[in-house]
Amino acid sequence: MKAHFEQFARYNRWANRRLYAVAAQLSDAQYREDRGAFFQSVRGTLNHLLVADRVWLRRIEGAGPTPTALDEILCDGFAELRAAREAEDERIIRVVAAQDENRFGTIFPYRSMNGQEHALPFTAILTHIFNHQTHHRGQAHTLLSQFGLPAPSIDFAYFLLDK
Repeated sequence: MKAHFEQFARYNRWANRRLYAVAAQLSDAQYREDRGAFFQSVRGTLNHLLVADRVWLRRIEGAGPTPTALDEILCDGFAELRAAREAEDERIIRVVAAQDENRFGTIFPYRSMNGQEHALPFTAILTHIFNHQTHHRGQAHTLLSQFGLPAPSIDFAYFLLDK
């Protein structure tokens, strides 16, 4: 079970690197432009992913940054956000690798951002983290395409073939 999630952590980093490589071609104005996406812009969408990862990793580790809102802009500029994304992807890889195999069979209690208590299987939490990334990367992918950029192939199958 652990190996499965370690693979998804590596895939997550791979897909983010490919997406960010294309996003780096945007002008600052394009990066910030409200395109009507759920988090308005490429900037808002990519910041949201960083926020969500930090929220979940804080719950798992019990340490780390504590974002206060899902639409918080943690990094205003693209270069700063790209560096933070890279660091967070490495953190995800480390956190998954640090888990004892037995933890993957446990129920994980946590508190939502509004204070509600919940409990889900730890594997469901990790699945959610990676699925959430995929969901919003897809939105960012669409935004990049709208700017006429050649959005990268970031499907899991391409990750598996890119060895």
